[in-house]
Amino acid sequence: MEKYRIDTVVGKGAYGTVYKVTCRTTGKEYALKYHTQGVEDATVREISCLAALRGLPYVIDMHDCFVDNDKIAMLMPYYEQDRPLQYLPLSFVAHFSAQVATALSDMHIRNIVHRDLTPYNVLLTEDLTVKVADMGLSRHSSKWMSPTVVTEPYRAPELFRSKRKSAEYTCAIDMWSLGVMIVDAMEGRVMFCGRNIRRVNMSTYQIITKTLCPQDHPSAASNEKATGPDFSHCHFLYVLLDTLDRKHHLLPLPCPV
Repeated sequence: MEKYRIDTVVGKGAYGTVYKVTCRTTGKEYALKYHTQGVEDATVREISCLAALRGLPYVIDMHDCFVDNDKIAMLMPYYEQDRPLQYLPLSFVAHFSAQVATALSDMHIRNIVHRDLTPYNVLLTEDLTVKVADMGLSRHSSKWMSPTVVTEPYRAPELFRSKRKSAEYTCAIDMWSLGVMIVDAMEGRVMFCGRNIRRVNMSTYQIITKTLCPQDHPSAASNEKATGPDFSHCHFLYVLLDTLDRKHHLLPLPCPV
């Protein structure tokens, strides 16, 4: 660790802390993730996934992995990120969407599911190349996996329905997250975030079902239109994901019911 100087904390999560560090020899900046929980299953899965995905064009690289003060540390490229959510040109939305979809296709072909795809985990290089990052919840897919994954506004409907410690789902949950990110980018705000609507607290799952399945909730659908949240772009989410599925040969997404 003597080789690097810690500059600042750039992020904290359930499994570790990410620091911006500078190489004392070259002056180059890196992101260094310390796993605060020691060598747990999640740590092994993250390292395994990053090793399997090394060299892919739209996934962040792991340059090195070592032990420092009994903590697992991973060295990765550092990308400056300061992107408040705002309306984005359609051409840029198409640009990053295609690159994220390609990254997911590369992951899914290798039987890896990300399980926490959000705008904060999609980094941009100086030339606007996408780098899908933060594999803290990623793993090789299996029949039964924990449903308590994915930041809530980007969580697929099937993850809300399970009340057990494990559930059956597929890498399609990543495609749902990408679809929501695209809608957010076009609307300039987080669309499926739980909120108070007409003095009624609405959870993310309630907003999803009452927006995308209005035939099952006619009164709720009319209330949404009357009170203001503009979900005008949400109706194409399934069409969009179906198009991406055909192009990248990804798994189909179940309808929320």
